[in-house]
Amino acid sequence: MSYEYFYGGQSEAFSFYRIPRQLVTGAEFRHLSTDAKLLYGMMLDRMGLSARNGWYDELDRVYIYYTLDEISEDLCCGHNKAVRLLAELDTKGIGLIERKKQGQGKPAMIYVKQFVETVPPTPRGKSASSRLPKTGSQEVSKEEVQTSQNETSRLPERGSADFPKEDASYSNNNQTENSYTDPSIHPPDDREMEEIVREQIDYPLLAQQYPYDDPDCILQLICDVLTSTAETIRIGNENIPTPKVQTRYRRLTLEHAAYVLDSMRETTTKIYNIRAYLLTALYNAPLTIGPYYAAAVRHDFS
Repeated sequence: MSYEYFYGGQSEAFSFYRIPRQLVTGAEFRHLSTDAKLLYGMMLDRMGLSARNGWYDELDRVYIYYTLDEISEDLCCGHNKAVRLLAELDTKGIGLIERKKQGQGKPAMIYVKQFVETVPPTPRGKSASSRLPKTGSQEVSKEEVQTSQNETSRLPERGSADFPKEDASYSNNNQTENSYTDPSIHPPDDREMEEIVREQIDYPLLAQQYPYDDPDCILQLICDVLTSTAETIRIGNENIPTPKVQTRYRRLTLEHAAYVLDSMRETTTKIYNIRAYLLTALYNAPLTIGPYYAAAVRHDFS
């Protein structure tokens, strides 16, 4: 096949999996395989879908479902390699994910952890969703994890979609979770936080779509919230614990920022306090963006 060059801004027209730069350059992640880093990026991509589906547990933690069969198909690898990659990322490996078994015949809930230490949010008392993806058998034996250290491309006839976290026999156990040695990422300063948020909301593309100061305002507001040391932040007419607000703000993407800016442009009511309006709109964006666009589509086809 012959592939064409990129011209102008054509590269912005595609969707990409995003692998955090720290996973590539950070010394604490140097032993992690490239495929495991790619899998982590793919799991991050699934977090957005989980958030839109309301997949939160009682502690307000987002979780995903990603079976071994799906991983094998997405990465074009064998069952045993998928087992090994999960073991690298799990708590017996680097600790970037944690799996919670749901019982026989059900896939494990996977918690994708942040690659830098953060303050845990305040629980909001929301029960975990019972919606599960359709899949086959879900458990795997300890022997499968151990033998998967020797990579193979042959997909076994009898396998499983997941395995208990205690069975992961990743051999590099001297580098476990919370073994971050680089003080520059823990916690990030204002400059580093701005870079993190720029990537989080795809700032260059946002700046192309919305000129003037709007993207800068969104960027700085998110940074202010994520670096705040106050106990609470005023959202609407309520003082909400700062960790809870920060958890919601870490879920913001380019689509959420664009949704808030579009909504602000379309409103016919005079906004007297832009900062307060944006704080509340950004906080609610992950919950309201779906119904907003669904209503817009129904209106267009009515």
